[in-house]
Amino acid sequence: MTSRPSFDIVLAGRGGQGVIFLSRVIGEAAMLQGLGVRTTETHGMAMRGGSVLCFVRIGDVLGPLFPRGSASVLMALHPDEALSGSIYLKSAGVMVINTSKLPEQIKYPANSKIITVDAESLAGNEGVPRSFNLALLGAAAVLDGFPIESEGLESVISSKGPKDVRERNLRIFRLGGERSEKAVIQVRSERGERSH
Repeated sequence: MTSRPSFDIVLAGRGGQGVIFLSRVIGEAAMLQGLGVRTTETHGMAMRGGSVLCFVRIGDVLGPLFPRGSASVLMALHPDEALSGSIYLKSAGVMVINTSKLPEQIKYPANSKIITVDAESLAGNEGVPRSFNLALLGAAAVLDGFPIESEGLESVISSKGPKDVRERNLRIFRLGGERSEKAVIQVRSERGERSH
């Protein structure tokens, strides 16, 4: 019996942005779908505002860590943290960044796709600014090849948080998916040249 290769995701952000929460939502949804999943995180002293990286592996894997250049998706909850996460993204991978403009200091992997989502504005407009991370997850969930079905993610999201915000959290997740299709930038070369 041969196993399928894993689908690797790196989540990059800062303490207090819900990076670890997002990895748990992904993990629970993967398990609901019967997929194997492993997660781990590294963080700067676990302090609010410190850098946090979470690694999520979906598939038949023994451990949660993966080498640089192997992640299919990077979700950057803070645009400045996209730089630290970008080293894990493979060529032709997808970066989903919480920003309205791209950080210039990032060396984008060749043939990668970049999706920008102004997630904080989306969540703020729904009255739940702390749930902006769900907009990024929504943007990633509609990608071709993303292994977790949106229905499973929505099931987990609707079970989290106070009852009065659950429906708004689902709207934020769905809006992230809708907006991602309108904000795609393609990186064409090893030097990181971009085209819209």
